Amino acid sequence: MNNTPARRWTVLLIAATVMMMGYVFWDIVSPLSTTLKASPEEGGMGWTAAEYGFYAGSYSIFNIFLLMLFWGGLILDKCGIRFTGLLATGMMFAGAVVNYYAVHFISPLGCTKVPVTLFGLVPESMKTQVLVAALGFGMFGVGCDITGITVSKIVTKWFTGHELASAMGIQVAMARMGTASAISLSPVIANAYGLSAPILVGATLLLLGLVLFIVYIFMDRRLDKTAQKEQADTAAAMQQTNKDDDSFTLRDLVYILRNPGFWLIAVLCVMFYSSLRPFLKFATDLLVNKYGIEEVTAGWITSILPYGTIVLTPLFGVVYDRLGRGSTLMLIGCVIVMFCHVLLALPIMEHPWFASLMMVLYGVSFSLVPSAMWPSVPKIVPLKQLGTAYSIIYFVQNIGLMLVPMLVGNVIGEHTSADGHVDFTAPMLVFSAFGLAAVIFALLLMIVDRRYGFGLHEANIRKN
Repeated sequence: MNNTPARRWTVLLIAATVMMMGYVFWDIVSPLSTTLKASPEEGGMGWTAAEYGFYAGSYSIFNIFLLMLFWGGLILDKCGIRFTGLLATGMMFAGAVVNYYAVHFISPLGCTKVPVTLFGLVPESMKTQVLVAALGFGMFGVGCDITGITVSKIVTKWFTGHELASAMGIQVAMARMGTASAISLSPVIANAYGLSAPILVGATLLLLGLVLFIVYIFMDRRLDKTAQKEQADTAAAMQQTNKDDDSFTLRDLVYILRNPGFWLIAVLCVMFYSSLRPFLKFATDLLVNKYGIEEVTAGWITSILPYGTIVLTPLFGVVYDRLGRGSTLMLIGCVIVMFCHVLLALPIMEHPWFASLMMVLYGVSFSLVPSAMWPSVPKIVPLKQLGTAYSIIYFVQNIGLMLVPMLVGNVIGEHTSADGHVDFTAPMLVFSAFGLAAVIFALLLMIVDRRYGFGLHEANIRKN
């Protein structure tokens, strides 16, 4: 079945499109942060920087405190791709509906006391609208990350021994297309139809993603039946693969947790994504405050970052497939993101063209690391343990995706003047620190790979 190019590339297109819809909604509010903080009289919601940081971080709350990614990985390894994917895409859509309801129907004037402040990261009193929106965004986060794990296992299942890094590169590129579309078009939609309109658009796309996954389920079943009729040995291999998938035990979990390469790539993941994904939540606000760029234009400049990855991520995937050097690609990407954060933190070159150049370099980094990191995980962890391994990586990543936006939101609040202007030096230094940590762990991963022979430096395409 895996040896038929038309089949595996069709599956990739469907799975990547479903994931792209998720990334559209993930960043649909990011370029609206300045407007959300404006008063209701000015067309905003009056959110504080801390409230916006809490909302951005709420994506990961359920994933962390309810261990949803851990359970999602076990469900994937035990119940299979079809059941898990349907459950996850449905959760994404449900969370989006709750999010839209909060922003569109709940008044931004009412407040609620918050009993848990996470050492001051969460405001003691918060708008009810923000809390309900965060509830929806957290539900969406559960579905989105479990969908991501499921899609990763789909791609690994169909492309192992073939164009694995290229396929994952294309999948990541389409996800970045979703991010870029959200960042660039959300302000335009909001200006034309109101602040809640982009969220409604995102929810509609998630409904389409749910339908597409249902199509994939029927298509996957039909392909399995076709494969059984055409080639008995392929069917036997598939049955053995399914048997191996279902044989996941607690011993396998212990194997994953004792694997040093797994933990290094997991921590590298959280440090890299903590330095870059939360930055996207605040990048438009940075351009407005530091470079004096109008909000819609700032959204378009910020979208340079993910748009650049659309071409570069598959390209670097091809490099990894054919030439190898995965750990080197990850190290170079981490150095670039740290370099860009430091330059934006310094009071130099405060011109729009310089900010645009930094977004281009961020795009290169955002292509290099994922194109090498995600295809490296199957080299470290066997296929039957892959769902759980990805879920643990996503879980660790979510700790950063929850806490870093909250931290940066509070730092921004402390560096906001009475007239609303924000000094972004301190927030960018926070991002720089995570970038430096990513560089350190990329170096450690390179050293451990040489010691244990995981093969991260080797090409993915097997030569016959």
